[in-house]
Amino acid sequence: MTFTELLPNLQKLNPSDKLRAIQFLATELSKTENFAPNDLESQSWLDADLGGNLPEYDWGEGGMPSMKPVEYISGIGLVAKAG
Repeated sequence: MTFTELLPNLQKLNPSDKLRAIQFLATELSKTENFAPNDLESQSWLDADLGGNLPEYDWGEGGMPSMKPVEYISGIGLVAKAG
């Protein structure tokens, strides 16, 4: 099935089923067998243990940049707080 054949059917789905279809496709794309055997970079990311302690980030000569506090506002996203 081609994308142009699939698209009209996806558009007919209700929002909940569209989300399920997206989640299914993401799962399928993340499977290791979808990567070429010589795609070492993708394989190393899939195999990495990202749950442990990570090394300190090197911010360079300038050090860590100054930051502003942010808050998440539904429907808008991250917004920098005043101050």
